[in-house]
Amino acid sequence: MKVQLLGYKIKCLHFGSQAEGTTVPGLQSDIDFLIGRNSLNIMRVRRDWKAGFINLLMLYDEITSTQQCLLHVYRMNTPKLVTELFDNRFVRKYSGEVLMSAERWKDEIEMINKDKGDVTQNWPSVSWIHNWDMVHAFAVCKPLPEIQHWIDKCTGRPWPPAQLLEAARVASCFLVPAGHPDHDCKREEWRLSPDLIERMLLL
Repeated sequence: MKVQLLGYKIKCLHFGSQAEGTTVPGLQSDIDFLIGRNSLNIMRVRRDWKAGFINLLMLYDEITSTQQCLLHVYRMNTPKLVTELFDNRFVRKYSGEVLMSAERWKDEIEMINKDKGDVTQNWPSVSWIHNWDMVHAFAVCKPLPEIQHWIDKCTGRPWPPAQLLEAARVASCFLVPAGHPDHDCKREEWRLSPDLIERMLLL
């Protein structure tokens, strides 16, 4: 509520064992908190470009794996690739394209919040509250082939029910700043996370 009143386009969600009721008293499970940002436009294809936004195109190539992608940066005033490194979060790919770096995104979150206490990074999480894992992610509001493929495989089966599959079809997914540990480009990679769909399946 606070960040929305301040005008930020952010969706805050609790995930993990505490929110899902899958922990027990005394276990002292971490609180998993996802901050999904809608202020950037995540594109599946170039025609998803929107004027006035930082536009990021999800890219899969020979160095990414399942659920991992790179984010090509497009201009705000025209659907063309950015060529200059005018933002500290940007890096240049080996082939020359400008990417939004997952690692530098986390570094910026840490720097912005350094006055709030001891800031710690733990893989995708950047947190300044004890016992909280806070993941700052980008919301993906476009239909995703990966999700549709899963829905197609499940259609006609007793479970999940058709109503849940329809809800999954329109649910947002998130890109979290977490590269594959074995990849050379792990500092630039983002992981696709269908947290809302996973919660539907659990509940």
